[in-house]
This record gives sequence, structure tokens and C-alpha cells, in this order.
Amino acid sequence: LQRMARNSRRNQETRVVVHPPATPEHLRPAPLDPAARGQVASHPYDCMTITCLCPFFLGSINPQGECVLPNGQTLMMAYRKEYRMLTEDERLRYHNAVTMLKPILLSNMPIVLKYTSFQVGQGSGAHSGPGFLPWHREFTKRFEIAIRLIDPSVAVPYWDSVMDSYLPDPRDSIFFSPYFMGETDSFGNVVTGPYAYWSTIDGRTAIIRALAEKGKLFTEGDIGDILSQVQIEQILAYTAPLNGCPYPPTFTAIEYTHSFVHLWVGGHMEPPEMASNDPIFYSHHSFVDFVWELWRQSRQSRWARETVYYAVMRPFNLINRDGLSNLYTDQMYRFAPRPGCTAELPNCGSPYLFCDARGWGGAHCVSKIKLGGVCSGFEGLDACFGGICVMGRCLLGPTPAPFMPQMQMPVPQRVEIARQQAARHFVDCFNRNPCCEQWSRDDECRKNRSYMKKYCMAACGICRPAYNVSNGIAFLRHKI
Repeated sequence: LQRMARNSRRNQETRVVVHPPATPEHLRPAPLDPAARGQVASHPYDCMTITCLCPFFLGSINPQGECVLPNGQTLMMAYRKEYRMLTEDERLRYHNAVTMLKPILLSNMPIVLKYTSFQVGQGSGAHSGPGFLPWHREFTKRFEIAIRLIDPSVAVPYWDSVMDSYLPDPRDSIFFSPYFMGETDSFGNVVTGPYAYWSTIDGRTAIIRALAEKGKLFTEGDIGDILSQVQIEQILAYTAPLNGCPYPPTFTAIEYTHSFVHLWVGGHMEPPEMASNDPIFYSHHSFVDFVWELWRQSRQSRWARETVYYAVMRPFNLINRDGLSNLYTDQMYRFAPRPGCTAELPNCGSPYLFCDARGWGGAHCVSKIKLGGVCSGFEGLDACFGGICVMGRCLLGPTPAPFMPQMQMPVPQRVEIARQQAARHFVDCFNRNPCCEQWSRDDECRKNRSYMKKYCMAACGICRPAYNVSNGIAFLRHKI
């Protein structure tokens, strides 16, 4: 008996998960439950694992279980950094991918972004209740897959607006400069930066913003209040309860606090049905998702995170409990830590941030200020991007700035990315049911037009897919 026990323990000790050396530790997927959803899908947005996504990227699975793309690179989990912590290459690639997605979003991509955002913004379980966080987690995941189908190296960066809230006037943050979100004219039109003069789904020729007219940004106190909650009802809260609701309003709920940021940005970001016109929306909700994940990791066990709220997650073919799944951060994406610094190491790791180590609150990172912006209170600190703080204003320094960011990629790099994207152009044309081809042969495209038009677009010839319909995407998956 003792010998068998020793052998049993020895066997258990040797059964460890082995990962290939090419995958960084922080991007290694967690062990997967064989019964987990999203391992096989007829549409990339329904995937919940990298293996499921692989055939949609025309990749193949190598002996180590990695997805190898046609260019030889590995498709890994998305790594969401704070926007200002992106390298120059990462930032420009993200801007390029979102810009490439824009015409698709306005034309033939309704189920992912366009009408989904509009209809749900007008009224559904996506707001004012427990479905808010899981619904937006799924929505942001789908947007991230969409841009990764254009450039697999990108992820949705989060916007930690706490770092802007420290400024005398957050409108002067480098975040609202041509390097990031762009600036507005006197009418509120975004006229500089990567998103200048973007047409919108409501027919405008530019994104509209009205910074700081209402609302407020996240503060460190807000984050602390959220993370200090101990009951799930205080996080997945009823923010517009009816009379008789047994759950009283929780005014520290993430949905309330997040709404203040929508109001602060204003313009298209203010009404929920229009908010996704502004790319700030995705980075803001990436941060909201990050804060929620911090709460989940600190306050819940893995089991408890997945066990409540069955309501339907309209318009996705999911229920709200699906949005509570650990699969999102186990398999699809991870968050980089929030930028930080110390009095001993007063460096935030980005030319767009500076460290304020003064005061009782401890050292923290703050967004740098644009030239001409108000910097009162930060004299003597490296608070001005490309300048110095003089009498409360950021002025051009006496010497050239040590760092000059790129406004766009070098031409050879843009040409190479365009070549890769042209070879793997994403078309939102899929059969969303494995029986679509057979139903099409049975004349269901004519008999059951409403269903087939929505779920069997490729089989009914409504659009032209980028893959071989006769082989079927399932064939590609099983071949792998």
C-alpha cells in the first residue's frame, strides 16, 4: 500500500502543464475544462479560446498547441495595456486597425458593433442592472476580435482616467492630443489625431465631444470604493430599480461611476445608443472591465464568479451568466498592471506620464499635459509633454524635447502591414449554424427567409465569405 501511494504521488507530481517557450508567462492560457463553451464556433465572435479563433486567422496548430499564423508569428492572448503605456509601434498599429475596421463597421458589420450598440443602447439588460458588466465584457471582446482579425498583434488598450483626474484641467491631458484621441474645434468636432473627421452612424462627418461640461472622471477614491465592496449585489447592481425592488440603489456601483465618464466626454459618448461612435468608448470599457476583474480576483473564488444571473444577454445568443465566465481572462485576454511609480523609482515607464511622489497619498502616475495647458501645482515636475511648467502654463522648453512621438508608421512598415491585411482581409460573412448548408439545399433560404437571412448569410448567398463554403469552416477546424 505504501509503495502504491508513493507511485501515485509521484505520478501526480509529474503531471504538470507544459507550455512552449515562445509563449510569455503572462499570456499562457489557463487549463481548459473540456466542457467549456466557445471551443468550436461557426463565427469568430463566438469563440472563447485561441484554438477556436485559429482557423479564422488562417492559422494552424503546432505540436505545442500554439496557433501559428501564415506569417510564422504566434497568435497569443490579447494583452490590454494602459493606452499611454503602449509602445509607438503598438499605438500606431492599434490606430491603424481601428481605422481599417471603420468602413466595415459602417457597412456590413451590423451584428457586431453598429446596430448592436444602437439597439441595446436604447433599451435592454445591457444597462441599469446586473447585466451591465457581463454584457459590455462580451461586446468589448467582440470588438477586440474584430480588430485582431485585421492585425493579430493588437488589443484594446484601457484608458485609466484616474491619471487625468489629477490635472487642474483634464482637457489639457496629452490623452486629448493628436497622438491619442485628438482635439476638437470650437463646435466639438474631433479634427485632429487618428480619429479626425470620422463619419458616424448618425450621419455626422465627425465625432462630437463636449469635454468637462458634465460628469467627472474616475478617481482613485472611486476605484477604492468599488474594490472595497464585499457583496456581488453591490457590483452587479440594480442602478434603476423599480418600486418594490428588494435591492436598494448602490451609489458606488461601477455602472454609476462609469456613466459619469461618459457624461464628462460628452457628445457622442453621452447617449448610450451613440457612445460606440467614439473610440474612447472601447478603451473606457476596457478599463471598467479591468476594475471589475480586479474585484473578481480579490473578492470571489473561481467558482463563485460564474454562478449567478441567468437573464438573456440580448442580442447575443448568450445569457448574462455566460459573461461571468472565467474564460475571458483565462483564454482570450489579460490586463497589464496599472501604471505605477515610487518615491525611490519616480518613473512611470512612459514618456506620456510623470510621477507625482508628493503628498500623503503616495507616489502615483499622472498624465502629462499638452503645451499651452494648465499645469498649476506641478511646477518643478516633469508634467509638460515637450516643455516645462512656467507660471502655471506648459511652455516649450529651452532645449528640444528628448522624445518626439511618431504621428504615423514609416512608409515601408505601412506597406508591409497593408500587404498582410490584404492577404487576410476579414469579411463578416459566416453561417452561424452548422446546418445552414443543408438547409440551403432544402430551399429554406426561400421558405424561412427571416431566420436564414440572419443566421445563414453565406449559405444563402447574401454575402461572399472569405473562406471556402464548400469545405466549411468546421472542416478547417477539424483538420487542425
